[in-house]
Amino acid sequence: MLKRLAIALGILLLATSPALATSLTVIGQGLVAPNANYGCPAGSASCLTSMDFQLAGPAGATGTISLNSAGTQATISLGVASATFSPVPGPGSNDLFTNVQYTATGLSVFSSATVISQLAPGTGTVSGLLNGTPFTSLSSVANLTCALSGGTGQCGVAFGPASFTAGSQNWLHTFNVTVTTATTPEPSALALLAVGLAGLALRRR
Repeated sequence: MLKRLAIALGILLLATSPALATSLTVIGQGLVAPNANYGCPAGSASCLTSMDFQLAGPAGATGTISLNSAGTQATISLGVASATFSPVPGPGSNDLFTNVQYTATGLSVFSSATVISQLAPGTGTVSGLLNGTPFTSLSSVANLTCALSGGTGQCGVAFGPASFTAGSQNWLHTFNVTVTTATTPEPSALALLAVGLAGLALRRR
């Protein structure tokens, strides 16, 4: 009777283990498009039409974009070592971002094996140095979209300009990154799998 119960428990746990979580690791690109990376005077009604600064050149990114086991929420953790923004139309002094971290959790998304798409605007945090001065700012997070195929893919996501304030500017930093996919069991799934395998092992004995 004990053996039969162990078998049943093992099969049930293996069959009902949670889905696997997907983690996307950034392997290339970052902030690349000048027309999607700019700064404007804080409080501007339209940041795009009143921009003071624009991305001067590509800035590489590192980090991850991950999904929960249900595939309904995304977590973003990205970093940029250095990004230079030039005055528009110039001349003037550049603004230099260094050691910048971009984070967001609980973003509502739709996901499948090939697509991740943000369903509603979210809020994150941006922190780092602007011209050597530390800053931390809340930031809107929008347009998270990933297209995935064969273990690699492309993702885009925008931080700002709403509430992303550093210095006297509101900023929009838009990522376009190449990612590689990794699917790993959630900790709860690993625990259930261990119990299930133990039940099957008891049956063999």
